[in-house]
Amino acid sequence: MLREKRVLIAAGGTGGHILPAVVFGRWLEARHEASVSYLAGGRPLEREIYASFGIEPQRLPIEGSPLGVRSPVRMLLRSLALLKSLGTAARCIFREKPDVCVLFGGYVSLPPLLACRIGRIPVVIHEQNAVAGRVTRLAARWGAAVASGWRACDGVPSFLPVGIPVRPPERLSPSRARERMALELPEGWRVVGVAGGSLGSRDLVERALAAAAFFERKGDDVVFLFLGDPPGPDLPPNVRFVGRQWDMNPFYSLCDVLICRAGGSTLAEALSWGIPAVVVPWERAAEGHQERNARCFEEAGGGIAWRESGGEPLESPLERLLERGRGAADGAPDACFALRALLPL
Repeated sequence: MLREKRVLIAAGGTGGHILPAVVFGRWLEARHEASVSYLAGGRPLEREIYASFGIEPQRLPIEGSPLGVRSPVRMLLRSLALLKSLGTAARCIFREKPDVCVLFGGYVSLPPLLACRIGRIPVVIHEQNAVAGRVTRLAARWGAAVASGWRACDGVPSFLPVGIPVRPPERLSPSRARERMALELPEGWRVVGVAGGSLGSRDLVERALAAAAFFERKGDDVVFLFLGDPPGPDLPPNVRFVGRQWDMNPFYSLCDVLICRAGGSTLAEALSWGIPAVVVPWERAAEGHQERNARCFEEAGGGIAWRESGGEPLESPLERLLERGRGAADGAPDACFALRALLPL
């Protein structure tokens, strides 16, 4: 009797790494392609995201990369955690005996990459950004197959553009979406969704609140729906905060336009849902990857990249996209198929 194929998926840090990994893992299991297990890091946010899918991953005792850390003490602690995580990853690989390890980038991917090299386990790495991260570049040098979420993957000599696995859109009626979120909104008003990423973004929230106040003063029927918690009690009357949401179907079902950072997974979801977005790249992102993501998103027709350091007010691109309206959801089903083609199963 043939042994069931096994896939080990490593993803952690933020929702931008974890969500595509879980979508792909669930897709493999639904097709009975393989049994799937997961490796994650030690941050509480990672546990919360995985728990929302009913998944208990093997956890590595690491919460960040030692690279680029200014504090010598912090660098030492993270280096020790990396060594300990290498041992944990090696024991997991010895126990699971995977046929392939699929890495979804970020610092969590480094220990299993090293362990797989020692154990001679095939590796495929999926890069959600248009600029390859350090682990992706190292994996490429060691011969791993690189899959990119975009038509660019700066920093590696070769890659396959596969797209980013996203959850299939489940478009709800406005009344059903409001009910699922226990939310009261004015009937017939257009909705601007504001998503700062799973780690949040204070600067983005402040600029979006200023834009909401602008539309309120104009008397436009536009309401701003923010993921996360409010920064204080004094908010414009056309603003709602809905807390952290891991089931994004109600939120996206309500949105006519999105304001978001340029994380690869968020942009892929906006394209999948057909929601035009004003993309605000985080200017301090590693190696400018959010700026590159935003350009790729614009080229794909997804919306408008707006720079915080530019002179144009945020309200200007918002007004243009509200006039344009949202498109049809396409579901972007091909990313999982294309990524699966790289796996030696």
